[in-house]
Amino acid sequence: MNKFKLALSKVAEFLGFKRNSQYVNEYIHRTNIRSAIYMAGVVAILEIWLIIRQHQKYIIPSVQGGAPYFETLFNNTSLFWIMMVLGFSMFFYSLFFLSKKRSKALFITILVISAIGITLCCLLPLENRIKNYNPKRLIDTILLIILYSSAFIYHAFVGAATLLLHKGKKIEWLHCILIITLFAVTLLIFGVKVSYGDFTSLKSGAPNPDYKQIICFLMMVLYVGCLLIWRPYISVAILGSVFLGFYFMLKYLNPSTRYFSEGDEVNYLTFFISLAMVSVSIFQQRNLEAHKDEELEILATKDKLSDLYSFEYFCKLCSEKIKEENIQDKEYIYLFFDITSFKVLNDQKGFEYGNAFLRKVGDILKEEWPNELLTRQGDDHFVVFVKNENIEEKINSVEEKIRSLDADVRPGVKVGGYTFTSTRLDPHSSVEKARYAFSALKSQAGHNNYLKYNHEMSKRYALVQYIVSHIDEAVEKGWIVAYYQPVVFAKDRKLCGVEALARWIDPENGFLNPGVFVGALEDAQLAYKLDLAMLENVCRNMRRVLDANETVVPTSINFSRADFSIVDVPQEIVNITNKYNIPTHYLHIEITESALLEEHFDLKEAIRRIKENGFEVWLDDFGSGYSSFNTLKDYNFDMLKLDMEFLKGFETNKKSRPLIKAVIEMAKQIDMHTLAEGVETDEQAEFLKSVGCEKLQGYLISKPITYEDLNNGIAEGKFVISKDLK
Repeated sequence: MNKFKLALSKVAEFLGFKRNSQYVNEYIHRTNIRSAIYMAGVVAILEIWLIIRQHQKYIIPSVQGGAPYFETLFNNTSLFWIMMVLGFSMFFYSLFFLSKKRSKALFITILVISAIGITLCCLLPLENRIKNYNPKRLIDTILLIILYSSAFIYHAFVGAATLLLHKGKKIEWLHCILIITLFAVTLLIFGVKVSYGDFTSLKSGAPNPDYKQIICFLMMVLYVGCLLIWRPYISVAILGSVFLGFYFMLKYLNPSTRYFSEGDEVNYLTFFISLAMVSVSIFQQRNLEAHKDEELEILATKDKLSDLYSFEYFCKLCSEKIKEENIQDKEYIYLFFDITSFKVLNDQKGFEYGNAFLRKVGDILKEEWPNELLTRQGDDHFVVFVKNENIEEKINSVEEKIRSLDADVRPGVKVGGYTFTSTRLDPHSSVEKARYAFSALKSQAGHNNYLKYNHEMSKRYALVQYIVSHIDEAVEKGWIVAYYQPVVFAKDRKLCGVEALARWIDPENGFLNPGVFVGALEDAQLAYKLDLAMLENVCRNMRRVLDANETVVPTSINFSRADFSIVDVPQEIVNITNKYNIPTHYLHIEITESALLEEHFDLKEAIRRIKENGFEVWLDDFGSGYSSFNTLKDYNFDMLKLDMEFLKGFETNKKSRPLIKAVIEMAKQIDMHTLAEGVETDEQAEFLKSVGCEKLQGYLISKPITYEDLNNGIAEGKFVISKDLK
């Protein structure tokens, strides 16, 4: 039974009973109109040729014999003139409909042709068949009247549709289908009329009658079969009705045409079947192309996960909306949404649950702003371009609905807004400013969920843009330098290493805040340029010390998590250290714990390669809010750096001391060395020493200093280099 249903379904699909999307239907209609251009052009050219042929063969000899010119011309070529004008009309209308910029010249041309066509149709009373009516030629006369009437209705519809298009009115596809159908029907009537008239003009019982004018009928049917490609079952029904009707007319309505032999009938039937299959084949090909085109269109314009617009298409639609609707300053606003706690939700409940959750968020945004432009920019970030009305109220409504989606995690939203102010600022830049407002909100303490871009942010944003656009110049011209923060042994506070920290000394903006330029470069996926420049800076300084036969202090250097997804960090480290011939034990690579928890690449493999190449790998910022024992279990680090967060409230919080002690003891048990950063008081240093922490770093020892100040401090005895630099 299932196989039978499947077979039935395939047959139904083959015949076109399966319902298509609006896009596929419009694609097929548009293709039919393109076909109409070629078919109409062929019809017009053929009719011109027939008019010329008739003129030379019949009209000129008749006129030379004394016959009136106009009457002779009309009687011999009237139908050809009607069909020629019909062809030109369909040709120019199809061009006009498909063109994006509908020219006035084309508009006037179509109206003139339609007027000529209607005028020709009004000359029906001049036809010999009407003036000299013969009851024996009833069918022929009826076909003539139907042909004129069909052409008249067609031209009237074309004229009306062209006027609507010219006025900018949206023409539904039904109008186009109707016009193509009227054109096709007129072609069929013409084919039937000419061929039937030729058949009936033969003398009854004439031997070997010459009825080759059936080719006119077959040709018109062929045109129509290739033109009316909507659904196979419609094409087959139309073609079947026409073939059967014409056969019935020839076989039974006129005695003089009852000479179809069995062979003729077989040929006639074979031609019908062949043409029907051609129509089906053309439809299936167009249908397949339409579905492929629709898939590409969806990929280009839709975000598959949320079914909102893709970001690039969203920006394009925003530009068009601003222009077409003449949107004024502050009338609309861009809102950048970030889902809070989404990562927790994803980790706890899996990616499938997370994806379903994001789809629901998209639905909530559509429900709140049903007629506005929305997109998912990526991950859990959504952007909307909406009327600047009741924004905070609507954001609160959205957040309440999102919280209700998961009672356990209760995710919320953080939203940055940028008010539309100028058409000179493209949507990409506007969204970036809304995103920047969100970033500023994210860094603020408190429970606010919405922040608008303001003047202060504008200055900071300009600085961020400057940083991103000048990173290459900063690297090339040495604006980025390494500052060194000393690291000492807890037991004797002798120098055992330094951490290299990037500083940007800009000729225009002075000393840039590391929190600004590091974050800006990470957001722009350009932090690798900074980190590799720092590595080269450190290796260059080390080379000078080695060449001077002085003691080299081991240096640790940070790499951003984004670096590992953009460049081959292990190989770059090898390339640069080989360039300066730096022994591997002088350089330590620091990776933040948050990088491991936000892994989008095979960081474990990268760490393995770094260690295989002889470099120590340190775990930075342990205890900064991300700490997970899985990190210590899954990765093999040489040093655990306790974040300064562990030391906050050290003197008053009774839990701090036992927690720090437990972490240090645990590190020893898994063969990891320990270093505490952010040490600011002697009390902290003494406690860390008492619980077994090996190394200290912080303002108690020294703030980050220049390479020259470090060397001067060593020379002056401020920093005493330990004999045991391990």
